[in-house]
Amino acid sequence: MTFPAGRVDLWCVNLDEPAGAGAETKLLSADEILRAGRFHFEKDRLHFGRCRSALRQVLAGYIQIPAAEVRFEYLTGGKPHLAAEQNPRSLQFNVSHSAGVALIAVGSEHRLGVDIERIRGDVDTISLAERFFSLRERAGLQALPEHLRVPGFFACWTRKEAFLKATGDGFSFPLADFSVSTDPALQHSRLEEIQGNARTGEQWYFADVGVGGDYRATVAGDASFSIMNTYAWN
Repeated sequence: MTFPAGRVDLWCVNLDEPAGAGAETKLLSADEILRAGRFHFEKDRLHFGRCRSALRQVLAGYIQIPAAEVRFEYLTGGKPHLAAEQNPRSLQFNVSHSAGVALIAVGSEHRLGVDIERIRGDVDTISLAERFFSLRERAGLQALPEHLRVPGFFACWTRKEAFLKATGDGFSFPLADFSVSTDPALQHSRLEEIQGNARTGEQWYFADVGVGGDYRATVAGDASFSIMNTYAWN
């Protein structure tokens, strides 16, 4: 793999892909195996192991070390990054998964976040929007035609999550303090304002990603990435 200078590579991982016995954990560290063991359901344990194994292999390809030797450190909000001594060129990455699909976004130097969500029609979008969205976002959803409100909700959700993951602040950043676009059209993905100031969002770049099926996905970064390549991880 060539180093992703000036671009973002997006890897799509099928977490339901059959694997050989133990294949999902053979590359994991001891603490990752412990984390996998805490999942109550076997399917969730397998998904975690396969996602983490794929992440290790993807990153190993860029920094050219064995996947089992990749080491992670964690920001205060829990966001993982590569150990400094393994990452002299500031490789950046972020991971998200929903149902049986995971996305791994990889870039360099600039902060990066990704989120994927499976669209579900049984979600109470009105109450969730009241709880988690800004006034501007709620008004934007209400302005959409009724048949676009569920897609608009999930578009808004993935854009907010991708931004929060890129900042590394997680939910310590109040969700009502910033607004993203709610139009589910792919070309309308952007950060509209932070605490009422539209200028503060100008450094952030958003890209909605089509991954097929009933999913929404967004990549966010604190610098523009004019090239984004999408790959299927096998």
